[in-house]
Amino acid sequence: MKKIQNYLLIISLFLFLVPRVGFAQAQQSTDAFGNFDVSNPMDQQNGLGALLGYTDIGGQKFIGMRIQPEFNFGKIGFGLDVPLLFSLDDGKFRTEEFKDGIGWLRCVRYFRYGVKKRDPFYIRVGDLTGSYIGYGILLDNYTNSVSFEKRKLGASFDILIGNLVGIEGLYSDFDMSSFNLFAIRPYVKPFGRTRIPIIRTMDMGVSFVTDHDETKIKLTDSTNYQNKFIKDGMKAWALDIGIMPVSSEFMQLKVYAQYGNLMKNKSELLKNAIDSVIQTPDFAGDSAMMVNYKGSDGFGIGVSFKLKAMDNMFRLDARLERLWYKKYFMPQFFNAGYEFDKDAKLLALTSTDGKKGIYGALAITAMEKVMVGGSLMIPDNISEIAPAVLTLDFDASKLFEKFVIQGQYIKGGLTGLSDAFKLDERSLMSARVAYKMYKFLVIGFDYKWTWSKMDDGTFKAANYISPYFGFQMPFNFGNKNTSIGTENGG
Repeated sequence: MKKIQNYLLIISLFLFLVPRVGFAQAQQSTDAFGNFDVSNPMDQQNGLGALLGYTDIGGQKFIGMRIQPEFNFGKIGFGLDVPLLFSLDDGKFRTEEFKDGIGWLRCVRYFRYGVKKRDPFYIRVGDLTGSYIGYGILLDNYTNSVSFEKRKLGASFDILIGNLVGIEGLYSDFDMSSFNLFAIRPYVKPFGRTRIPIIRTMDMGVSFVTDHDETKIKLTDSTNYQNKFIKDGMKAWALDIGIMPVSSEFMQLKVYAQYGNLMKNKSELLKNAIDSVIQTPDFAGDSAMMVNYKGSDGFGIGVSFKLKAMDNMFRLDARLERLWYKKYFMPQFFNAGYEFDKDAKLLALTSTDGKKGIYGALAITAMEKVMVGGSLMIPDNISEIAPAVLTLDFDASKLFEKFVIQGQYIKGGLTGLSDAFKLDERSLMSARVAYKMYKFLVIGFDYKWTWSKMDDGTFKAANYISPYFGFQMPFNFGNKNTSIGTENGG
């Protein structure tokens, strides 16, 4: 019955989206004043690549190739990642990336139509790294793919009809074994069809997030499985409002306020886990606080600023938010670190005290060739029960004619600068350095720190090393529109 309900949900969502494609295309951009594009300029590439080389995954050695085509045609873009790897020990074809869940659909890295908050119809399927809902007090900087070899196929969308009413949402994983992370935000722009300056940019929304993930992942401890608590239901809701007092072709300024509520998780297993933690000999926390765990809320006010100058030679996207929250609440609970270990994060929530915090994000693009960006969510008094979350992005692939340099880094559960760049179970990292030898021929090195399957069947955060030789054939067609920004809260 549960599987049937899941199928009906996905079919209903599909039926809701598809009939509106033709209508949505005819609408004006949601950027009512000018053409300030909020997409990532480094994501507008076309090419066909096949990388042949050696790979070390979880201590196992393979040789083979990854076929990685990527195309962008106007508002449409898609990328594939097809692994063809063979073991150096027995010569067998590696099938782990295709087992369980969505199987061969993991070859779809992403498919997108439009740009969120620029085009009235937007959808992305596949890797959802960087996703947000509303202004992000519940879900921001989210990624659904913490394991490279067990990549998830999710979907996010945003539809605005007549510059008046809209709906945005996200579903983390189309694996039908459970009902996974789902978020929905209907919103309204009450003055969107008027010509009143500033007032017409106002939007108001209500968000709902739920997760009943029952996916079992065997971690390094053979008795430890993820999602024992979450499967009984993690729910949250939020209200938000924003307005854009400055909007032109070269600058935007938006201010907003938001309120979020994390509802109590009623899992009996969570209660048992709390009792077990309290009874450990070295427990030094507040036992009464953990026992009295309940739902709680938080509030935030913020500003986002976008600038492009010198004929697009310099672009900046900045965001700063001040947060106040009570005990048992974590702002951006569903963030880049959420999928690392959902049960551990929920258990930490039961001992989270009331705090204040700051969220900041910055992305800079120079000469349409170099992009540097990052974000930091940090409580005033950072600790193990109130950690920070850090994200970094770098792309200089267009700066050098012969070199490709790209990187992305995520660190959750951050308690101090000393371990900010220490690779462990709370980290994700992806980096590529390549040299273009002759036209389409390249030699390079890929490095990933991700969750990989070990010989004993457990999952562990480890290196993924791939020196390679192959070809990358760029195509100079499709979307020529370049712009600043990353997909983060508003």
